Amino acid sequence: MNGRVVSFTWGRGLGHVSRQIAVHRELRGLGRDSLLLTERPQRLIEDYGFAQTVLPTDADSLVGEPLHGTGPAVDHGLARAMVAWVLRPDDVVLHDVTVQRELYDQAARLGCPQFLVHRFQRNRPDPPHWVSRHTPAIGTIYLLGEPGPEETVHGVRVLGVPHVVRPLLDDRSPWPEETRALRVAVVAGGGGHDDAPGFLTAALHGIRAFTRGRPAGVDVLVLTGPHFDGAVLVPPGLPGPVRVRPYLGPAYDVYRHADAAITHAGYNTVQELVRSGVPVVAVPGVRDFDDQRVHLKAADSPNVVVADAEEHAIARALAEALNGPSGTRARPAATPAREADGAARIARDLVAATSRGSGAGAP
Repeated sequence: MNGRVVSFTWGRGLGHVSRQIAVHRELRGLGRDSLLLTERPQRLIEDYGFAQTVLPTDADSLVGEPLHGTGPAVDHGLARAMVAWVLRPDDVVLHDVTVQRELYDQAARLGCPQFLVHRFQRNRPDPPHWVSRHTPAIGTIYLLGEPGPEETVHGVRVLGVPHVVRPLLDDRSPWPEETRALRVAVVAGGGGHDDAPGFLTAALHGIRAFTRGRPAGVDVLVLTGPHFDGAVLVPPGLPGPVRVRPYLGPAYDVYRHADAAITHAGYNTVQELVRSGVPVVAVPGVRDFDDQRVHLKAADSPNVVVADAEEHAIARALAEALNGPSGTRARPAATPAREADGAARIARDLVAATSRGSGAGAP
């Protein structure tokens, strides 16, 4: 079997999208075509050159989630018809954390091989048990950040793989070349969560508190995320420009060119920060299923200082992260972590398993 790989991405943030892009780029390199179904249009998918189809999706569309039965309703009949139209019997389905009901059901009816990428979820302490109970047609789970030997648990094949990090397409700086002030990036994760406006406000106030009594100014870049619909309130008295952008494409390497960053601590963000070596103030966000402190604890990175979403806590953490009483000295040479190859491992395994027409993994 050499079928196309079909995936679904959920949510206002960019976590699912980033992981899917990383894996599908590897699949493309192995000769597989891709189709990404999305809950909403994602510019990031377009920037990487993948086709996407928006699928009507609400909380009832997600299999086995605690939020089942909430949120605005969509036409599930239309969603079923769309999936029936695009999904072919020789397709392979790769789910990322969430499982879209119409896609899963149609794939099961057609006998399409199904795989699941899993990263930590509070509501899934036992992923194989969850799969065997809710989605028994899924034959393989890829456990992110837990590389290890293949095993079978509750009748489900489980393979631990390294972390997945989406590669950038270039390393341009989002700051003007003439910038000499301290470059601080403030990044609200995917930017679509309810706590994003409060986080951004606390971060900007924290930067202002940090700069009091310090002669050098700052040049702040705020990334709200493409689906952010709140307000960014810039406090008076910040000694330098504040540039607010909803989105920067994959040609820009924000963390490489920043002197410091203040961010949420979602799975993808933490992996990117650890590998960048940039001094970071991480402010764990509040999520229904995720626990961002778990990602930080697992990363255990010396360049990351954890703080609450409060201006003085952020100011103290920023001074600590920069490792100097002035907070303006040059950043010491970082030793970024080794690049994760989880995406390549997943792609190789999926291709090997489906090429053999079995659930066995790649050697």
